[in-house]
Amino acid sequence: MGDIPAGHRWARRITVLCAGVLILMLADWVLSDPLVNLETDWTAFDAAADRVFAGEQIYRPYDAEAEPLPYLYPPFALLLSLPLALFGFYGSFLVSAVGTLLAFAAGLRLFAKSERRPYDATTGMIVATASGAVVSSTLIGQYSGVYVLAFGLAAWLWSTDRQAFAGVALAMLWLKPNIAIAVPVVLVWSRSWQSLRGFSAGTGALGLLSLPFGLSQWTGFVDNITMMAELQQDNIVPFEKMVTVLGAAQTTLGFSSQSAIAVVVFGVAALILGLSVLALWTPDALAESHIRAFGGLAVFVVVANPRLYFYDATLVAVGMFGLWAAAHVSGGGLAKRWLPLIGVLTWVFLWGGVFVGLNRALPVIAGAGLIASAVDSRKMASKSAASPVIQGETNTAGPPVDEFVPPAQAA
Repeated sequence: MGDIPAGHRWARRITVLCAGVLILMLADWVLSDPLVNLETDWTAFDAAADRVFAGEQIYRPYDAEAEPLPYLYPPFALLLSLPLALFGFYGSFLVSAVGTLLAFAAGLRLFAKSERRPYDATTGMIVATASGAVVSSTLIGQYSGVYVLAFGLAAWLWSTDRQAFAGVALAMLWLKPNIAIAVPVVLVWSRSWQSLRGFSAGTGALGLLSLPFGLSQWTGFVDNITMMAELQQDNIVPFEKMVTVLGAAQTTLGFSSQSAIAVVVFGVAALILGLSVLALWTPDALAESHIRAFGGLAVFVVVANPRLYFYDATLVAVGMFGLWAAAHVSGGGLAKRWLPLIGVLTWVFLWGGVFVGLNRALPVIAGAGLIASAVDSRKMASKSAASPVIQGETNTAGPPVDEFVPPAQAA
């Protein structure tokens, strides 16, 4: 304990204490009527599994009475749901909840290990794991942990120079297509051709895994996704539960999804945050810190999205961990000064699953962390470009570089 900075010790204590109190409050609420309070998102996966074995229609349109939680995932995702058919109500909940938490923990651990420079990741891992997004997604049995696992596994494989397999891992993000769509863009931008090939192969493999359920299931999936998009345009979806810049603006200002201002807000947010991500994914910036690049991408795919909810903010938790870790070992810069504070605020706002009003601030503060990291990256790149190695200059990390030796001395 003596080697741990005082700030880190207090961060761990306060995080565990606050999270523990809130978890106990949630547990008390659940136990007050478990049959009702536990009937959340995981029941859509449980129902899908039952329908597969019963040969019934899996993708059914939203209906406030008959189908309040329609199945909204690609056909290959049914492989994750099938085990739930083996258990009863409480057993299926435990499988969903524990599976979500284990996937998140494994992904975060791999993400932390992918940074090869020496640093103490324990504090960041404790803060990320004890965050509201992780607790909320675990409680409702969402697939959010799988997204973190995809990022963590990809970052670790990248650090071990297995970039093609890193691309395969990133293909797991097709579980939620509006997250995965940004991946090929950054891979092409960074000229990561091996990863792009792996991503393409992984995408093809997921398509093959859907074949046992029948090609017709893709029609049902597209119909349900289209239906949800229409519900969003009709302002039926709960904007206050979103963790995107667009959702925050709609909650705060009250404009509809079909208004011109919605297009402007989304376009400006996507442009500013997109350019920030691209700054982290240049070949030079990626080589300097891949964990920063992956962390920035994880934040971007959530806060710049048209529609993602508080449970999807597990990616914001792990993304901010990556940005913090990169700044922690870089030795200075804007992110080094501000990311600890931004991280604290992010942790607070991640509890939007419990206190809904916090959701509108999360994308703003997380986006600020992404922009600060991008500014640092560009400054470092400019500094490196402006300071070429001068012939005869001594390299303090090793022997003199290209030192001129007079012929007489050489003789």
